[in-house]
Amino acid sequence: MAEDFNNKQIFLKKLIYRSKYTGSKETDLLLGKFAELHLPKLTFKELVAYEKLLTTGDPRIWKLSINLEYTYNEKEKKLINLIKKFVD
Repeated sequence: MAEDFNNKQIFLKKLIYRSKYTGSKETDLLLGKFAELHLPKLTFKELVAYEKLLTTGDPRIWKLSINLEYTYNEKEKKLINLIKKFVD
């Protein structure tokens, strides 16, 4: 059980770091603070979905967050909605 907690904490730290250094300043600012505040509250499965979202790239994440692009993936929708609420 403790090992699972440690693995989640390491994974969480990596995701927060990646969120702060995505490659574009706008996305870094958007995701960096969001990640610090919201990722610790997510389940491991939700963190995996967030990691997959990060791999789709800055331009897509930015477009999703400002409604220039939409997703039909339910996990992505949930994460993007959390990001949008964070920005408001």
